[in-house]
Amino acid sequence: MNTLRSRAAALARARLRTKLMLSYVLVLLIYGAAFWLVVHSFTPIGPDFPATIPTPEAMNKFRVDLDKGLATAVLLGVVLSLVAGGIAAMLISRLIVRPIEQMRSVARLMATGHYDARVPAPPSPELAGIADDLNTLSGRLGETEKRRVRLVSDLAHELRTPLTILRGQLDALVDGLYQPGPELVGSMGEEVERLRRLTDELSHLSRAEEDAYLIHPRDTDLTALARAIADRLRPEFDHMGVALSVTGVDPLHVPADPDRVSQILVNLLTNALAACERGDRTTVSLGYEDGRAVLRVTDTGCGIAPDDLDLIFERFERRVPAGHVAPHQGSGIGLTIARALAQAHGGTLTARSPGPGRGAVFTLALPDQPRTE
Repeated sequence: MNTLRSRAAALARARLRTKLMLSYVLVLLIYGAAFWLVVHSFTPIGPDFPATIPTPEAMNKFRVDLDKGLATAVLLGVVLSLVAGGIAAMLISRLIVRPIEQMRSVARLMATGHYDARVPAPPSPELAGIADDLNTLSGRLGETEKRRVRLVSDLAHELRTPLTILRGQLDALVDGLYQPGPELVGSMGEEVERLRRLTDELSHLSRAEEDAYLIHPRDTDLTALARAIADRLRPEFDHMGVALSVTGVDPLHVPADPDRVSQILVNLLTNALAACERGDRTTVSLGYEDGRAVLRVTDTGCGIAPDDLDLIFERFERRVPAGHVAPHQGSGIGLTIARALAQAHGGTLTARSPGPGRGAVFTLALPDQPRTE
């Protein structure tokens, strides 16, 4: 896709340069044609000149006529060139300058937060691509702003709930309604853990946005790591009635940061569990494909709409198919962080789904050689 866009941009630049060059050539041709026409019409120069040996009087008259004709030719050529240049300038202004001014106006509106502004389709195909890109940028910024507003609202709700519970428990302790004990301390600890998880997610998101993850790769058995994480999360799957299994090559060694890969896999399994209902299943499969270590998390849950396959990796996005209830927890940044971690390893994280209600597959591909900067 990027290659096609680059070729289209190069072709548009070449067409624009050609049009500008042709406009200059046209002006020069008009000037040359006018000069030639006037010289041959208003001067004594012709195909039969000189027909006879000129007399001194004839030579003087010839010089006078020639000077007048050349002066007329130059003047007329300049006038016609100015007219042609003016027409060319008007056309170029209509084709290029006006659309550029419209783009500048839209860019200024975007800078003030008016992300609904759009650039009208310019008549010049060379500028149509730029207008489309600017309109796409405006739309993406608008979506980002909507997600930001929703994130603030969601985070305020997520923070308010544990803080309200903690405040109520503390007030009850002060008033003597509760007595300190393991059950109360455990309940307060759960709310504190919930707050810690939210702050950790925001911290990881900041690193993902800045591409600032530090990776410490070492020889890692990806299969053993996946089995360990699956065993750690299995109680949650069992509680929800969702089957969890791990299959594939054993061992599967890759140069990777085990802590970061664990974070990716935890995010993928957590999302798979949230997408599943009782009776569904989730499978982690591992193997080699095209010289890369591949880990797939496949679930039989609610699935993903085709238009949402790329959006689910955007920050703050929580896409849920129609008829399914969104999970209560989660800020919509887990997959953003997971993809950033995969890219920091020199790998990829992709998603595919047959459609809503038909499950989904998340594929993590990591190089089997150390990443070189």
